[in-house]
Amino acid sequence: MVEQSNLPLVVDLDGTLILTDSLHESLINMLKLHPFEIFRLIKVYFLGKAEFKKFVYERSDFKADNLPYCHELIEYIQHERQQGRKIILATAAYKQIAYKISDFLQCFDEVIATDAQNNLKGVNKFKAIEQKIGREFIYIGDDYADLPIWKEASGAIIVGSKVNKLTRKVSQTETPILKELSNDSTNVVTWLKAIRLHQWLKNILLLVPLLTAFQFYDLHKLFLVAIAFIAFSLGASATYILNDLWDLDNDREHSSKKNRPFASGRLSIAQGIKASILLLLSAVFISVWISWFFLSVFLLYLFITTLYSLRLKQVVLLDIIILSVLYTIRIFAGGVVIHIDLSYALLAFSVLIFLSLATVKRCAELVSMHNNKSLIAGRGYMKSDLDILWPLGISTYIGAIILFGLYINAPETIVHYKTPALLWLVQLFMIYLIGNLWVMTKRGLMHDDPIVFFIQDKKSLILLVLIICVILLARYL
Repeated sequence: MVEQSNLPLVVDLDGTLILTDSLHESLINMLKLHPFEIFRLIKVYFLGKAEFKKFVYERSDFKADNLPYCHELIEYIQHERQQGRKIILATAAYKQIAYKISDFLQCFDEVIATDAQNNLKGVNKFKAIEQKIGREFIYIGDDYADLPIWKEASGAIIVGSKVNKLTRKVSQTETPILKELSNDSTNVVTWLKAIRLHQWLKNILLLVPLLTAFQFYDLHKLFLVAIAFIAFSLGASATYILNDLWDLDNDREHSSKKNRPFASGRLSIAQGIKASILLLLSAVFISVWISWFFLSVFLLYLFITTLYSLRLKQVVLLDIIILSVLYTIRIFAGGVVIHIDLSYALLAFSVLIFLSLATVKRCAELVSMHNNKSLIAGRGYMKSDLDILWPLGISTYIGAIILFGLYINAPETIVHYKTPALLWLVQLFMIYLIGNLWVMTKRGLMHDDPIVFFIQDKKSLILLVLIICVILLARYL
């Protein structure tokens, strides 16, 4: 039987041994280190795939130690190697990438890979394998490009997300299928995590102008805000995906972010880019339908978000200021949709309260760190910065509460309420609501995202309901 023989195991890399594409990983890394090389990249692409891969590798800082590996496959080939089988890594990836991975895993006897002249994919890879070890081998792959190799191999092991489809194709040849390792985790839940559906709650801020003006009974305006909510949510999801792709290395070093769909390899970089483009185009189309002014505000939001994701989130303090501005833009956009001029007091309150919440997020990350001198991956903060962030976050929270008190006493506020004095209860509830966040953060019980904490914390949800009820009572009682 072939499966009991000592024939060499030839293992593919991208999508097989690793749950990602090494070229795509290198491209992102290159653009982070040398963004202006993108113009030369286009020119090099037309020189051939082999030269293109060499160019990208030489301008990237490829690391083999934090990639998402197929551990089930690694265990299998390690076991086979212990039994005396020869294990060969054969890949279309550039040779230096293959060597780095081989050195890291220490389970390969030889490496066959693309060099500056030859791109080893499909038939070219088979010829290189044949030249190296002959035609008697078992091939482990994951893609349709591997079909010419499987056709000539002595046995096939199929892995990855296309196992069922590839099994039918390989079955049409005379090559026996020895093993199947499916790692297809691409489902609805995975995509919902990728677009961060829970983050859509932040876009409820678009409703704030409608609620503060007590025009929520106007169905037309409510419909417009709902459409704007969809636009912002789709656009935000597009930027979240791009942010995750840009932050792959840092996320893989994070205790919880390493499990995100792209960092873990459950979704590919190519899938992420396609999804992001589709979401972005949909959001822009909806925004144009609402109004050109709304589109301009939405594009400003996307522009700032992109700058934040690419560079500004690494700048200490500026990152949390930008986050507070992005929250406030949502409120401003809600006013644009229904043609309401917002008070400066409301906008200032928004900046301060969300600056406090953004600081909570950073403090929570720092509290969970064990090394006092290390930096948050992808950020510029050290644990010692807590001495500054604690008073900053709490003082902005207090400032927001004071501003809310001034808002209550403002003449333009009083005219909207029959019993404006009840709004002081709202202020007390807010003191407890945000204060509780800070206490939980200090105790190390805060989630990485305060929004998720709000959703999961019963006390916070009850307080939010009470705040809404008191506002309605102040309006109509």
